[in-house]
Parts: sequence; structure tokens; C-alpha cells
Amino acid sequence: MGSVPALRCNSRQLNMIIKMSKVSVIGPHSLLQEIMAYIYEAGVLHIETPPEYVKDTPYIRKLTLSLEQKNEMAELERVLALARRTLNTIKPLYIRVHSGDIPGSIQHDFFKQHSITNKHEEIGTTEAKASIERISISVDNLNQEIKEIEQQLSLYTRYEKILNSLSPLMELIPESPFRDYTGITLYKRESPLPLLEEAIQRITDGRYEIFKKDVDEELMACVVVYPKEFAPEIKRLFHMENISELRMPADLADMPLMEALRTIMQKKDELPLDMKGLENTLKQLAFEKYDEFIRCFNIIEERLRQMEIFSALYGTKDTFYLCGWIPEKSTHPFIDNIRKRFNDMVIIRILTPARTEIEITPVLLSNPGVIRPFEALTRFLALPKYGTFDPTPLLAMFFPVFFGLILGDMGYGMIIFLVSFFVRWRWRGNETIRDMSSVLMLSSLFTIFFGVIFGEFFGDLGRYIGLHHYIDRSVALIPFLIFSIIIGGLHVSLGLLIGVIISFKRREANEAIVRILKMFFVFSIFGAAAAASGLLPGGLLRIMVLLAIGIIAALFFLEKWIAPFDAIKLIVNILSYARIMGFGAASIFLASIANRLTAMPRSIVLGIIIGIFFHIINLVVGVYAPAIQTLRLHYVEFFDKFFYPGGVEYKPFGRGRKVVI
Repeated sequence: MGSVPALRCNSRQLNMIIKMSKVSVIGPHSLLQEIMAYIYEAGVLHIETPPEYVKDTPYIRKLTLSLEQKNEMAELERVLALARRTLNTIKPLYIRVHSGDIPGSIQHDFFKQHSITNKHEEIGTTEAKASIERISISVDNLNQEIKEIEQQLSLYTRYEKILNSLSPLMELIPESPFRDYTGITLYKRESPLPLLEEAIQRITDGRYEIFKKDVDEELMACVVVYPKEFAPEIKRLFHMENISELRMPADLADMPLMEALRTIMQKKDELPLDMKGLENTLKQLAFEKYDEFIRCFNIIEERLRQMEIFSALYGTKDTFYLCGWIPEKSTHPFIDNIRKRFNDMVIIRILTPARTEIEITPVLLSNPGVIRPFEALTRFLALPKYGTFDPTPLLAMFFPVFFGLILGDMGYGMIIFLVSFFVRWRWRGNETIRDMSSVLMLSSLFTIFFGVIFGEFFGDLGRYIGLHHYIDRSVALIPFLIFSIIIGGLHVSLGLLIGVIISFKRREANEAIVRILKMFFVFSIFGAAAAASGLLPGGLLRIMVLLAIGIIAALFFLEKWIAPFDAIKLIVNILSYARIMGFGAASIFLASIANRLTAMPRSIVLGIIIGIFFHIINLVVGVYAPAIQTLRLHYVEFFDKFFYPGGVEYKPFGRGRKVVI
């Protein structure tokens, strides 16, 4: 087993979509457990269901789990569901450690604990299950206590207005064992108080008092004091007249009203402190047990995956058959180690996949460090199919450039870089935030670069500090518009060219010809525009127009009625790149307006505050708009020309399947 680690893929040596090899393994049932354990340790084989010709072979049947194994699998699924629910609670608390958003003493204790728990020895499934259940019960109990306190606080808050009104009244009532009192609430618009007093007068022979106080514009709180022997008749009166008697929460229902009111007021002060204590206990538990919990989670998940993988195994009475995919660079080391360990007892072969299997070949993306963060943006769509093209490198190449072209301001670029750098550092434990921050950091560098070319520093402020305008966007709007559309034509043509290459690779000749014709259609449109504007000889205009018409006719032959719409769509795609100019011009004009507003007030301080406020708004818009528009240009106008979504994710059977934060 010592050679197993050498089988793992080194992503730094690979690029884009990793080339896969298909292998099959045949061996006796007596070695199945040992073979599966070895494959699991190697962690590079993506096991799949055998092809139909294997399933249809006589005497080949699907391997099934025993009743005991099925029961174990059901139990593992239950524990895993429990663990995922608990993880939703403790994972966010753990991540906060990386941002420093916890008390210093707790943070210190956690890092001390964390340094120890990394050295745990391997434990079994039973111990892992017990640990998950123990931690989950503790977390559930704490959550339940917190929830109960929240419900109590919510209940007591509903009494707050009335309590604030009744408390001064209760202080006016002397304590007496012969006297009783009832709190009631009355709506002023109904004005039932005079009639109520008459009824109480008759019942008590005038031995009563009513203390009243307004709660708000509509509601009045009253305390009715009377001799204790009249309590049943008084309460019956309130019930018959449908008067709202102030009812205490269940835990205070048996207390006298005065004592209940005091208890509520006291608890309203104490409960938030109790809840804070429980929350701190939950945080402490998360910090101390997260490492252990994740390790146990992985053990349970790995064991469950080991059992699930049997659904992909077939065999005869004496042998088993499995097949799967391995990254090409790991194939021969994997095969050599299998043969070395099991000799001739196991037959392992490299298979030649059928053309139809390209659709189900698993996809593993592996991009260099500077490109890898952009995978988060491409995954918003889907994985590309195997044998096509991973658009991540192209997105990494063009996204920062387009972003910088649209914003193009040194001042904004510097702020975006600093904020992105800080966010990346502070939330470095969150992979998504880290990747998005890296994307913005790279984009901000191009924003600064184009800001130098445009001479923009917080808009036209660059003019006043002596910055040179190599290109003044506020003046050269039409040239910048033409430049944006030319970029669009080149970008769309590049997408079509990549699409042509992929189509030939997939042996889709008709699709390749369509894309070639579309490329020439783009060239003919630009050629006609150049001839019409005098950049090319005027005689070429007619040739280019006829060429465009001929291409549409050819497309009509290949695509029927879709052809005219495809031609229009291409033109619209290219014109969409005008948004580079449009949003770029909007950015500089908004920044310039902010600078003008700064100079308007007589107070310098007020002017600076107004200017900063509008620059902050422009900065937020300046980050959001370029990012959204640039992604739109790629997703809609560019990827459409070559991207084949719907790839199967590469999921090797082994220890690589970990929960990460």
C-alpha cells in the first residue's frame, strides 16, 4: 500500500479538462473486499455501472447487499442526515474562527484544541456514529433551550406595553389576604367602562376600586380591586361581557397578578443573559468538537459510499466485474500496483470507450492557481462535457480585461484591490468568498491599468492632479463605441473558432461547417462596415454584402428556417458589446457628477462628505455593473458558440470525498 499515494492526481501538472482512461477489473469474490479496500485507498477510480453488453451477458448478474448490510446502510443514512443537520449549525460558528469574530479567550482555547485534534488516531464506524450522535444531541439540546427562551421573550414582549401601564397601578394597591384583583384590557372606542362599573357596583355593594391607564391611542389597561368573596361573580361578569382578562403565561398562571407581573419584568431582564450564555456554550462546543465531528462525518460518509458502490458491481457466482474511469496520468501506476499486489488473481485492462460513452465520461477540471478561482464563475452554468472545452481559462483571460475597460479608473481600482485583499484575508476559510475576492483583485489591476490609459482618478479628478489622458473616454465616445463592437466581433469569432475545433473533434461535421459559415458571416459584416466607412476600398462593399447573403443562403440549406434568426442573433451578439462603452461612459459621468457636487456647497466639509457619499454609490454600482455585464457577455454571447454543458462530475471512490469549509 505504500505506493498508493503516488496514484493521486497532481493538479499542478494538469490543465483544463483532464484526459481519462477507462479500465475494467475482474476477480474472484474471495478478493472483492480486499480489492475494493485497495481501490478505496488509491482514491482515483470513478466507478460506474457496466455497459449494456456486460449486463446482457448470460450468467452475469447484479451483486446485491445482504439483509444485514441493507440495515447497516439504512442506519448510516439516518446518522448522515443527522450529521448534516448538525453541521448546518456548527459549521458557520467554526468559520467565524477564521474571521476572528469570536471572543479572544474562546478563540485561544479553540486553537489549542485544534492543534491536538489533528493528531487523532483512526476510529471505526461504530465510534464515529456514537460521536456524531453525542455531539448532535448536545447541539440539539442547546438549540432547543435557545428556541424556548426566544419563544418566552416573544411572549413577554407582547405583554410589555400592558405591563408598563399596569405596573404603576399595581404599586397603588396594598397587599391584603382579603382583597383580590383582576387585570383587564378595554378598547376605548367601545367605551364599556361606565356600564362595567355599574355591574361591579351591584355585585360588590360599592366595595371596589378601578385603576386605569392608557396603553396607547386605542387600548386602556385597568386593574379592578374587590373583596375576595366576590371573585367568582366578577370573573363570570367579565366572561359574559366578553371582556379581555389579562392572562399570564402558563408558567405564571397560578401566581397572583402582582407577583406574576414582577416575575415577568424580572425574566425579561434575565432571559437575554441566559440566551447569551447558551449561545456561548454552543459556540464553545462547535469550536472544540468541529474537527472531531468532520472526521467522524467523513468516516460515516466513506463507509456509506463503500456500500453504495456495490450497486455498480456485477458478476457471476464466483467472480465480480467492475469498470470505471481514471485520470490518464494515474492509469499505469494504478494498474501496475494492482498487478503487483494481486498477481494473476485479478485481471485489469484498459478499455477503448465507445463513441457514445463520451457523454458519460466524468469530467475533472484542473487549472493553474491564477485561473482556478474563475472556476467558481463557470460552475454557475454547469460542467462542460468531456471531450469539449473548459471555458475557465478564457474567462480568466477576458473577464478582468472587460471589467477594467468598463470601470477604467485608478482610484476605484485601488479601493477595489484593497477591499478585495482584506475580504480575502478575513474570510480566507470560505472558499467561495476567497475565489470571488481573487477574481476582483485581478480585475482591479486591469481597472488601474486602463485608468492610467484613460487618465481617470475618481472620474475627472485626474485632470486636476495632472494625469495625462492617453484616451479621453468622455470625449471619444464614438471611437470607444466602435472599439467595443470590434472587440465583440473578435470575441464572438474566437468562440466560433473554438466551436469549430470542438465540432471536428466530436465528428460533428455539419455543426463545424455551420460555425465556419457564421465566422465568415461576421467577417463579411465587418468588411461591409469598413468599406462603407472608407477604411476599405468602396468596391468591396458590394462583394461583402453578396458574401453575407450567400452565407445566409448556405445556412438556410443546413439549418432551414433557423438560419435567418441565427444571422440576426450573431449581429445582436456583437452589438451587445456596446455595453462596454455604455457602462464605461456612465461610470465616468457619475464620478464627474460626484466631483461637481463636492464643489457646490459653501462648506468644504459638507462638500467632501457629499462627494464621498456619491463616490461610494458609484463604486458599488461600478463593481456590480461591470461584473454582471461582463458575465453576461461571456455566458450569453461567447460561451454559446462553443460550450457544451452537462458534464458528469468526476467522483473517485476513495478518501478524496471530504467535507470542506
